[in-house]
Amino acid sequence: MRRAGIFIDGTNLYFIQRNYLNVKIDLVKFVEYFKRFYSIYNVFFYLAYREEDEKQEKFYRMLAFSGITVVRKPIKHLPDGSFKGNLDVEMAIDMLLTKDNYDVAILCSGDSDFEKLINVLRSFGKEVVCVSTRDSSSIEVVNAADRYIELRDIIEEIKLEEAVK
Repeated sequence: MRRAGIFIDGTNLYFIQRNYLNVKIDLVKFVEYFKRFYSIYNVFFYLAYREEDEKQEKFYRMLAFSGITVVRKPIKHLPDGSFKGNLDVEMAIDMLLTKDNYDVAILCSGDSDFEKLINVLRSFGKEVVCVSTRDSSSIEVVNAADRYIELRDIIEEIKLEEAVK
């Protein structure tokens, strides 16, 4: 069985769930879905967070206790009143530094910033699978990746079941 690394752009995934899917993804089920096809070397989840946000802290702890490596940094409040919390560079560096540990990179983002990274990984003989939605995926990333998985096609297997009250 081929080895895979899963790299999840947490901010991107949050907006996809909220703006396009209208359903939450169970990240444990998401990982289990890919374990059917690959031996998973590691799962990285990149998270920009608000300091002292108890809900986010609980989410972070849940991921960590589920065996997911969380890479996080605080959101910056910019002088114009906007917020910034991008971890694309950290994600790209991790994908390159760990490339000897996997055959397949599962990239959970459709951000066009990853086009060059995908091409570099492919030049090292790595297969890159992009997982996102058509609404939020750039044509550059879809074209560069070896394979594209539309989240809507697997959503029934990976959605979070709401707790019974």
